[in-house]
Amino acid sequence: MTKIGFISDIHGNIDALQAVLAKLDQCGCDMVFCLGDIVGYGAGPSECIKLIREREIPSVMGNHDEYVTLLMDPRVEKLREEIREAIYWCQGKLSMDELRWLAKLPMRIETEEFTVLHGSFHTIKWAYCLDEPTFAANFKMQTMPLAFCGHSHSPLLGIEVPNDIPYVDYIRKTIIKPDLKYMINVGAVGQPRDRDPRACAVIYNLASRELELIRVEYDIAAAQARIRAAGLPEKFARRLQEGR
Repeated sequence: MTKIGFISDIHGNIDALQAVLAKLDQCGCDMVFCLGDIVGYGAGPSECIKLIREREIPSVMGNHDEYVTLLMDPRVEKLREEIREAIYWCQGKLSMDELRWLAKLPMRIETEEFTVLHGSFHTIKWAYCLDEPTFAANFKMQTMPLAFCGHSHSPLLGIEVPNDIPYVDYIRKTIIKPDLKYMINVGAVGQPRDRDPRACAVIYNLASRELELIRVEYDIAAAQARIRAAGLPEKFARRLQEGR
């Protein structure tokens, strides 16, 4: 195993997922990890789950994956109205087998080389890694030198700086140094929020320690049409084109 692809925040966008996986295959990835939020917002949750399962892609649980499995749970009522609407719609579209599969996803996957999780190592559940303060809070709890996350929908590289604030920047092609602590936020497949509407993923080469961000064009109009046909909030369709 040399090249590993990392994807996150698919959010029911089957058009984006298919395009990203095709690109990762083209790039020669030997394995792909999914960092959560397979469902939510988009109109193809079942299709996305099916593809992830067919390809046996190791996956961790995201917050939207958890929300959808909280049947009749009062915690869902505390979420924003449009998120609740998407959750209830998704619950009605997924089979019990798919819901059970989501509910059993682990919070983390640890390998000898890295750890993957959805949000952060912070003790607050579903904390983000999106700026210097949140990366700093994460590094206080992160023990592995290298970890990958999603959740913020923005591709960011965070490096711990002893006795100072972390270095945080947009992901560029770089070499991961063995003597530093990194958290790599791999961005979003199905709903980018960094003003670039293209689907996003990250490739890491274990042998060369090279990290690379990839952006993939996909049929945004088709994904928007699915959302509108499903009767989901227009905001979910509109933001795909805007990348925010």
